[in-house]
Amino acid sequence: MFFYPPTAGQECSSGEIRCKDSSRCIPLRYICDNDNDCGDNSDEDGDLCAAWRSDSCDLGFHNCERFGDVSCVSIQSYCEDSNPQCNGSLEPRVCQILRDGAIQNLSSITVSGVTTNLNKSKIRGEELKQVVNFTLSHPACPPLFTLVGDQCLSILFVNNVTWGEARHLCRLIGGDLITFKNVSHFASVIQHLKETKLSADFWVGGHYVDKEWTWLDGSPMEHGSPFWTVRYSDICGYREVTSSLNITRRANNGSCYRYFQAPGEFPRGECVALTYEHFYYMSDEDCLHRKSPLCVATDRY
Repeated sequence: MFFYPPTAGQECSSGEIRCKDSSRCIPLRYICDNDNDCGDNSDEDGDLCAAWRSDSCDLGFHNCERFGDVSCVSIQSYCEDSNPQCNGSLEPRVCQILRDGAIQNLSSITVSGVTTNLNKSKIRGEELKQVVNFTLSHPACPPLFTLVGDQCLSILFVNNVTWGEARHLCRLIGGDLITFKNVSHFASVIQHLKETKLSADFWVGGHYVDKEWTWLDGSPMEHGSPFWTVRYSDICGYREVTSSLNITRRANNGSCYRYFQAPGEFPRGECVALTYEHFYYMSDEDCLHRKSPLCVATDRY
């Protein structure tokens, strides 16, 4: 398709961009559409198209996160909107091309004031340093453990492994997956996790064996509040109550309830975890899912 070039000094119209080796303007929607609209093939450049295309959005759109919501927006909106800016993985040099109004080789573009992946990695390292004393270090505990209450815990949030692997890792550093002695012990650990401001999920030492939920030493796990999380179900369920006369009936005249407390009659998984999604209450999870180990020291220090 041929586009008449603008006259000298004239800018391309809104929604258009100038080709690399000519004064021809093409609509932004023609970039990387597998058609040599520019004539010099600059709109189909391999590096540009690798950055322009998204795995989860239509051509010319990219994932944009604002206020925790993620949606596909046009690349033009992604680059222009700044209240607030999009948080996504679009290559910053693509936005620079749009600001310059002309297609260029990505390798020739330098964007100042942009946080690179290297800098982002360094920031993550600094964030880790800030929480090490709350997760992996304390003078009263062995290496890789911190003091929580009267116990040394290792909060290995940097690892994501299966339940069996998590237990093995705990043993390698002189511990085992944590088991909770009582409500106050459980509450103190949960409070510590919340204070660290982590968002990881953690395996603990509970499992489903011979149709019973037990801790690692074989002692039964207590059900109900305040240990186990509440889940929503699309299926309407009923609850039963037993009176002092030992008569069982449906509660509240058979009212429909869509929330139930884990673990259900038919567990979703056979291993117990504290998950960020469920505010670190216990939930039954697939043992092959990957979560972080929450270890308690068993060796003397």
